[in-house]
Amino acid sequence: MCLAIGLMLAGAFTLLSPREVEPLLTWDDSAVVARGQAIYAAQCAACHGVNGQGQSAADGVASSAPLAPPHDGSGHTWQHPDYALIQLTKAGESDASCKSLDKDAMPKFEEALSDRQIVDVLSYIKSKWPTDIRAEHDAVNHLYRGQNAAVRDMLDLTDS
Repeated sequence: MCLAIGLMLAGAFTLLSPREVEPLLTWDDSAVVARGQAIYAAQCAACHGVNGQGQSAADGVASSAPLAPPHDGSGHTWQHPDYALIQLTKAGESDASCKSLDKDAMPKFEEALSDRQIVDVLSYIKSKWPTDIRAEHDAVNHLYRGQNAAVRDMLDLTDS
């Protein structure tokens, strides 16, 4: 009897234990990063900086306009899980941050870029972060692995 209960508990624990989910951003895939770098240069660098340093008032941005944040390790991009970064880039809003981006400042890329291209450019951005920042981002993603998996299922990640 005790053996049967032990086996049932072990089986339940196995079913309930968290499973690792493949990350959405593949920053360590050189082909993905190369595609993302080209997209970043064409679509993002003008506002977010060639090296992801973001904008400052010294860049000549009108004082009423919001500044594009840095996407390098000095910024806060890494504090958002993958699925939220995809939502922000694609649609200009994210349920994770409970806010919408300024529609006049940040374009919505859902019409301009495919899901694959958005993931590629975000993977490139992550590839530029220092090792400790990537580790922090991985920890954030671990907390949101269910949401990341759900968004993955909705994306078309075929090569474009």
